[in-house]
This record gives sequence, structure tokens and C-alpha cells, in this order.
Amino acid sequence: MTDSNRRDVLKSSALASGAAATKSGVSSMISENESVVDVAGPTPVYEIYALKYAGPFTSKLAMVYWNDGWNEDIDRNYYIWVIKGKGENIIVDTGTGVTLAKEKHLKGYVNPVDVLAQIGVNGSNVSKVILTHIHFDHVGGLEMFPRAFPKATYYVQQKEFDFWTKNPIAKRRPFFGITDAEANKTVAAMEGSNKLKIINGDKKIMAGIELLLAPGHTIGLQAVAVNTAKGTSIVASDCAHIARSFKDDNPSCLITDMVGWMESYDKLRAKASSLDVIFPGHDVMMLQNYPKVAEDITRLV
Repeated sequence: MTDSNRRDVLKSSALASGAAATKSGVSSMISENESVVDVAGPTPVYEIYALKYAGPFTSKLAMVYWNDGWNEDIDRNYYIWVIKGKGENIIVDTGTGVTLAKEKHLKGYVNPVDVLAQIGVNGSNVSKVILTHIHFDHVGGLEMFPRAFPKATYYVQQKEFDFWTKNPIAKRRPFFGITDAEANKTVAAMEGSNKLKIINGDKKIMAGIELLLAPGHTIGLQAVAVNTAKGTSIVASDCAHIARSFKDDNPSCLITDMVGWMESYDKLRAKASSLDVIFPGHDVMMLQNYPKVAEDITRLV
């Protein structure tokens, strides 16, 4: 049966079963890619929040803007993100774990779980955590997250998971120093359980939320396309460290695959409603240029 025919069957079944079927769980008849909202009404509109949990850190511009700005300093922050819908909180990335943050003496570090609590995000209302990639500042919070968010299912790309948990090259110096070995073990231990969904390429995980494979910075980085009041917005994470990279077509120096990175830029720019709603991984502007809703938390859209 084709996808279009299957969708027609699902729509017919949902309509025929009426209100009783809705009460008994129409969602059970619908795949991950076809939520109740797809069948019954318009796509939900979400808000996106940036939550700073550490920083600012100062480096040369050239670190986050390929081979340009060796004599210019730039600040960057460490963030996680929250996608908020009606009754749905989706966390994007987990930040750095408290143990590694202490070892690295991370400036301005606050436990990401505590930062999330400032906007009412807690274990009772989080069902999904998206891991954009497996670097320490994006995955290390798995030290705290399984206990803090016991209902959460984690989403990671197949290529990213396989590289960091199974490829011996990931244990060599250029890679090992930018990940969190303990967090990697936690991810690996979830394989085969209902706590981890391993995604192969682009995938819509619910109405208005799509994961986009966007390699370059890492083997299998994924961005998140979100339906918002400003159209399709994208939490790009480290597909760019600063926003100007998307405008100037120039990534950072932290590269696994330069050609793949350029192709990912093309892909995300084509998907987003505008360049202004593609949000990078570490730009201080996310904290400075958007409405503040709590300490070190802004609403991006």
C-alpha cells in the first residue's frame, strides 16, 4: 500500500469511528509520521526557547568561522533548547554533565536540569529528548537526564550513534577529547530499548517536528525543523556555531566532513522559511537579541 493510500485509509477509519475512537486512542492507529493532528486538523504551532547553561567563553573568531578572524576575539555560550507546544515539551540536547563541567571548570555553569525548571520543564511533562550530536556539551547531561526525565525517549541519528559507540576511531585523540565517555556509555546501553530511537536520515517524529540529517560538524549531526508562527524554523545546533555562518556560507574549524557540511547548509537554508529562523549552536545573539523569559532563557520564536 502506498503512503498516500495508507493515509486515506487512516483518515477514513478515524472519521468512521467518531468520538468514541478518539477517546479510546486514535493515535494507536497512526504511525510516528502521522499523528492525530495530521488526520484531524492543522499542524500544531510551537515555540522555541534557548537556554544558556554555561559561558560566555572567549576564543578567536577563526575557531567558529573557518580560517577567518585569527586576530579577532568572539564570545560564545553553551545552550540547550526547548520546543514547547500544547502539553508537549521537547528538549533538544542535554548540555554538559555536572561531573565533566567541574573537571573542565566551565565558566558560568548551571545544571541544565535546573535551567529547564525555570520555565516549567520537568520530569512530568517531557516525553522526548533530541540529541543533535554526541559532543560533551550536547550529550553530557545524560549523567542527570534519565533520572530527571524518566518518561523521555531519546532520538539520535544512526550514523552518529554508530560512530561514537562502535567505531574505534572515536577513541582516538581528535575525537575523544570532544565527547563524554560516560555519556557515550549511557547512550550505548539504551540500544534496543524503548528509551532510544535511532533514526536513519530525515524523519518526522510528530506533527510539525522533523529531524534532519545534517552532517559535517560530526558524522551524523541532526537539526530539528519546527512549525512555528514564523513558518519552518530550525534548531540547527552546531551545524553552525554562529548565525553568520549560514549567511556567509562559512562553517567553523571543527569539521568532520567539509563537503557534507556545505551540503547541509544548502539543505537547511532550503527547508527554513528564512535565514532569520535558523538557530545555531553557540551564538551569544540568541541570548542578547530575543525576548527574555527567565534568567539566561530567551524565546527565539
